[in-house]
Amino acid sequence: MREVLHEFCSRFVEDPYLCYTEHGWHAFFYTLLYNALPVRERYTTWQGHKMCVVQKEYPTAGALGKPKRQHWDIAVISSPPQSAKAEPSSYDYLRLAAAVEFGMNEPEEHLLDDIERLCHPEANLEHGFIVHLYRLSPAGARISERDWSGESKQVLAMDQVARLAAGKPVEVFYALCDSTCIHARSAWVIRDRAVDPLT
Repeated sequence: MREVLHEFCSRFVEDPYLCYTEHGWHAFFYTLLYNALPVRERYTTWQGHKMCVVQKEYPTAGALGKPKRQHWDIAVISSPPQSAKAEPSSYDYLRLAAAVEFGMNEPEEHLLDDIERLCHPEANLEHGFIVHLYRLSPAGARISERDWSGESKQVLAMDQVARLAAGKPVEVFYALCDSTCIHARSAWVIRDRAVDPLT
């Protein structure tokens, strides 16, 4: 997972317009992760049914402090699979080896919500990861309407992200690409109060 996240962030910094939307980046990451798994580890069996261990939009095991259950952007089912609940729909509650939440050009509140959900005692996962991306271009001539301006006050510096994640059992992969050069292109991983460059 960490190797694929490293590759993913490096690719984002090199080619930020490879995918148009954040959801496109989810699909790109899914493909990288699926292809990185040895063929024998890509699938498992649950109640006699073959299933892929990498899942998109897999539901959270509980509401995690919200009004209802949500979904993880990318989840990896533990193998061999085990259900967190003994219910007829136990396929909906399988234990997770990992979950990844993405955000591209999202405000601080989105990042804090991802941290809170991944660290929730009922998150039902072994490892939580966040991918926090910024794609910036000139305010008057944005390359895409989905870009933020390089001058946006909502852009969190890497050290700000590190403070938000400090002491939390989650790893944050931070990648920023700014065609205005206001911010340096960079990719970092933040874990256990340590901040390490990826590029």
